This record gives sequence, C-alpha cells and structure tokens, in this order.
Amino acid sequence: MRINMNAKKLAVVVTSFGLVLAAGRGAYAGTGGSPQAIQQAISANSVDAIKAELERAEFLVCAACVDLVTPLVDHPDARVRQVAAWWLARRAVARQVQTAMITRLSQPDSTAALNAADILGELHTVSSIAPLGAALSNPIFSGAARAEMAKALGTIGRPAGTPFLTSALSDADAQVRSASVVALRTIRGNRDGSVALPLVSDADEGVRAEAVTTLGMFKYAGAASVLAGALANDPSATVRKKAAWALGEIGAPSSVAGGTLQTAANSDPSPLVRSLSRAALTKLTQ
Repeated sequence: MRINMNAKKLAVVVTSFGLVLAAGRGAYAGTGGSPQAIQQAISANSVDAIKAELERAEFLVCAACVDLVTPLVDHPDARVRQVAAWWLARRAVARQVQTAMITRLSQPDSTAALNAADILGELHTVSSIAPLGAALSNPIFSGAARAEMAKALGTIGRPAGTPFLTSALSDADAQVRSASVVALRTIRGNRDGSVALPLVSDADEGVRAEAVTTLGMFKYAGAASVLAGALANDPSATVRKKAAWALGEIGAPSSVAGGTLQTAANSDPSPLVRSLSRAALTKLTQ
C-alpha cells in the first residue's frame, strides 16, 4: 500500500510539473500565435488582444498574416500601429512598408503622414531620417502630425536626426517644439543641453516643462541661473517642481541657486515643489 501511495504521489508531482512547464511555454512571447487568433483579435478591435497576439506571433511563418496586419498601420490607436510596425519589421515586407510610408510624407494628408511617422519610427531605419526631417518642417502637415515625426526621429535615435530636431525647436507650433525637445533626449550621444535653454521661457507650459526636464537629464551646469529663475518666477507648479529637481540634478552652485531653493522650500504654494526644493538643497555644490 505504501508503494502504491508513493507511486500516486509521484504521478501527481510529475503531472503537476508537466502542467507548470506547459503553462510556462504558453507564457513566452513569440510562441503560440496563429492566423485565426490574430484575425479574432483584429475583429474584436481590442488593443490589448491585438498586441498580445502579434507578440505571440513574433516568429510565426504566415504569409496570410501579413495581409491581416498591414492595414493596422492606419489603426486609430497608436499602440496598435506601433505593434503592427514592430511585427512587420520582422518580415520580408519591411522594406516595402517603409517605402510606402515614406511616400506618404510627400503627400498632403496629415493623418496618413502621422500614421506613417509612427511606423517609420518603429522600423528604426536610418534611411527614414531625411524624409522624416524634411516633413517635420513642412507646414502642409498639422502640428500633431509633425510632432509625431519628431517623436519618430527620437525613436530611431541616430545623430543624423539632431539637426532636424534642433531646427524644430523654433517651430510656431507648441506640439512640435515640445516633441522635438523630448526627442533630442533620446538621440544617441547627444548631451547638448544648451539648445533647450531658450525654451525655459517659452509661452507654452508643456514646452517649458520639457525644456527644464531636458536640462536636468543632461545635467547641463550652464543652466543653473535659468533654472533658478524658473523656480522663482514660473506660474506653473509643474515647471517649478521640475526646475527644483533639475537644480539638484546638475549640482547647481549654492551661490546661484541656494537662496532660491531655500525660499521655495519654505514658501512655495505647492507641497511637491517645497519637497523637491528641500531635496535639491542637499545636492548643491559650493
């Protein structure tokens, strides 16, 4: 009886172990995809389901799936467009898709151009930089479309995109200025915070906030007095809290920023600005 019981226990353990392994295999991205599952997710128009099925189908050999996924480059949700581009980039049609998207950048359709920028960014192809840069400065496109072009240049992340993004920092549209300064933060090897300095006094709150964030992330020491001015005078609590944080990140001289940070720590209307100012005071240099 003892032997039979042990055998039963062993069988249960082995069976359970097998179920765990099977569950583990099913959880791995890149496995278990099928054209039927992709079609069902697309038909349901569920963003999460589409993303999950395309990730599962990363290595699926399926010519018919290309026809299912390609129209998703124009899905109204950017998350779907991006995962579709990610999936298509792993197929032989990647170059064909890139060519089609670049063609859109020379046509006067802002929605199509915006979608194309999303796809080109996710394809990460260096040859897309020049057409994206040219379209970024083309006033025929909406600010939203051109902001997406700036984002795509940042996603590609190559230094060749820097001149286009730097030029766009003076664009008339705040969306474009904001997206461009954010994109500059992701360009490989770029640590030039000086280009963000003029934007600290931009008319748009979002642009000012991103400019201050850039200065802090780049630890641009030459920004100490400008950041102190933003902390003391900017009407936006969002900008002031980022300015306090950035002053700490750059290790601003206490002679330049100490008094301003102490005043903000004691009396700024925002509790978060006061807290960040106190933290920044501990990081100042003499």
